[in-house]
Amino acid sequence: MVQPNPRCNTCRVRNCSVLSSCSNDILDVLSDNKKYLHFQKGERLLIEGQRGGGIYFIRSGIAKLEVNGKNGRPLILRLAGPGSIFGHRLRGASDEQPLSVEAVEDLYVCHVNSPVYDQLVEKSPELHKRMTEALLSEIRQVEQHAVRLTQLSVKERVAGALVHIATLYQYQPGSNGIRVHLERRDLADLSGTTREQVSRMLTELQQEGYIKFRGKHFKYFDLERLRSVAAIH
Repeated sequence: MVQPNPRCNTCRVRNCSVLSSCSNDILDVLSDNKKYLHFQKGERLLIEGQRGGGIYFIRSGIAKLEVNGKNGRPLILRLAGPGSIFGHRLRGASDEQPLSVEAVEDLYVCHVNSPVYDQLVEKSPELHKRMTEALLSEIRQVEQHAVRLTQLSVKERVAGALVHIATLYQYQPGSNGIRVHLERRDLADLSGTTREQVSRMLTELQQEGYIKFRGKHFKYFDLERLRSVAAIH
């Protein structure tokens, strides 16, 4: 669904995105050539294996990036929030998307087609640098996630997923907590385990005082202890 188009140089998430150092002329071209779109929970922006798709910048909301795994079950590579970018891994219109992107909750994004994006990157060395850094960071995250899935226990992986979620939703100690829009299946796909094991681990972590939750409302995270369990430094 197309929404009124906000300007990039006044965007509230510009400073946490690859656009933070772009000149005003680059931002003006981007603003004039992009669409502002709304996706509801469960809607897909990109589909693994499709061709093309363009570039997306998240303005608000959360998305999950996933690939098809064994027996068609998805594996969530990571969650993405405001300031994140995706669609930039394609080299040309004939390339296939390496992953799917789905809205976890109401998602508002800015979309620019590939020809405009290519022109901007060619015109702006700073944008090209930031895009390259974003791509390398994403590759490192995927590599680290793969290592964690093969080397850590279920408890360690679930604890790591909780740290990721708390960070993404900007949990603040002493607050009323956060209400997430993830299903138990999503937590399982993010942790590389089953929904039943996730439910058991959540109960165990709550009994041990690492978290407090009811349904999708996580009232408390002991982030220091969770990081220790998940071997996150």
